[in-house]
Amino acid sequence: MLSLLAPATQSFAMYDENGYQANSPSLQANLNSIISRFKGFQVGVSVQSLSTGRVLYQYHANHGFVPASTLKLFTGIAALDYLGPYYQFKTRFLTNPAAKVIDGVLTGNLYIKFSGDPYLTLEDLKDMLDSLGDQKITKVQGNIVIDDTASDRSTWPPGRVIDDKVFCYAAPVTATIINRNCFSVSVKPNKLPHPTVVKSNSNLGIVIDNQAVTKRLRRPSYSLALKPTEAHENNHYTLRGYLSPKMGPLSFAVALQNPNLATYDIVAGLLKKYSIQYTNLIYGKTPPMAKTLAENSSPELAFLIKNMLKKSDNLIADSLLKKLGEKYFSAQGSWKTGRSAIQAILASKTDIDFRHVVLIDGSGLSRDNIVTPNAFVKLLNFAYKKLPDSALLFESLPSSGRDGTLKHRLGGPVLGRIHAKTGSMHGISSLAGYVRTSNNQILAFSILVNDPIPGKNNQGGYRLLENRICEFLARTAV
Repeated sequence: MLSLLAPATQSFAMYDENGYQANSPSLQANLNSIISRFKGFQVGVSVQSLSTGRVLYQYHANHGFVPASTLKLFTGIAALDYLGPYYQFKTRFLTNPAAKVIDGVLTGNLYIKFSGDPYLTLEDLKDMLDSLGDQKITKVQGNIVIDDTASDRSTWPPGRVIDDKVFCYAAPVTATIINRNCFSVSVKPNKLPHPTVVKSNSNLGIVIDNQAVTKRLRRPSYSLALKPTEAHENNHYTLRGYLSPKMGPLSFAVALQNPNLATYDIVAGLLKKYSIQYTNLIYGKTPPMAKTLAENSSPELAFLIKNMLKKSDNLIADSLLKKLGEKYFSAQGSWKTGRSAIQAILASKTDIDFRHVVLIDGSGLSRDNIVTPNAFVKLLNFAYKKLPDSALLFESLPSSGRDGTLKHRLGGPVLGRIHAKTGSMHGISSLAGYVRTSNNQILAFSILVNDPIPGKNNQGGYRLLENRICEFLARTAV
């Protein structure tokens, strides 16, 4: 890594209340000074004027950093560019081309074709089954076929932290996504020795080995850990730890470990509930020219992008990555085809040299992702100037002090002047987007911070550095 740049001489500088050289003519000297105050961080920064195209500042700008959730900018911009704002995921019930409904019997197979819709819910599937009832279908002469071939069954990409896989924010991504591939668990004190465990959905085939204990303590407290068992091959979990009798109920959002197994159990339960007879329930592929019996559509891509960026939704991002792989290459969606599609869509339009960028997933959860600050600025430049839906993207970014993951950051004098995507993981923080200067110029910027000390996690320090840089840019004239 390059050595720290020496700050400019400050003997005649004027400082504002935050310690910035507010009247200094040198933007570079000011930013060098800010960065030099934060010792021990690996920092990369790139800033470009979008009105003139002039690069205003670079600091380790071609160095590779783990970007965390700012990577979602690549996914969102590629999806908007290739799929368009009106794209929708479709989940369909289909049957063979020649099949008919005779006296309530469907004379063929019933195919349930999943598409990787991150918004599909159990209620949506019930509505589709209601539609079969409207068509007087009570029996399927053939099989019920679950089609999950839109994407592969690789649930997590390389570089994910194993301990994260139990949390809903890191839920597995396959073609079969129902209720975000998560379930909730409620734990409440009970008579000694074991607390009561309540699951949100009994149709998922979830087994929880409750080894937790109710423990009499002086103060209400708890220490609980829910972890998958048997190498993630089924949806079995072990609950360990303790809670005191005076604790109220505790709720956890938990990620499924085998969504295909859960989907099978959900579909079987629904078919039983709706009294639909059939021969076998199997996984398979929908034949060409199959005709649609019922359909559910996700919200439009514009809505998905807004939620993905404002809320930093990992499931939407990774679902879009696999969908881009499927649509761009007319092949099965996967981590590999998805990241290849994003590179193919963006390479020529952004002038990003993807030989120096490593995309592993669409969400940024993988710690194997590597991006340079300059790559982010080139991406943001393209999105602002040439993306057909640039205004949509801009408004989908968190706004400083107002909403999303910036709601409680960068308010006051710079309220609403920064629209940017945040990113954070243990030892990592990032911020990339747009800032409006005091003379109403729009700058594209990227700030990436990686802590070189293993195990260290100074999120307060990382964010303070990002805030100081953004505040200075918003309050300066260029």
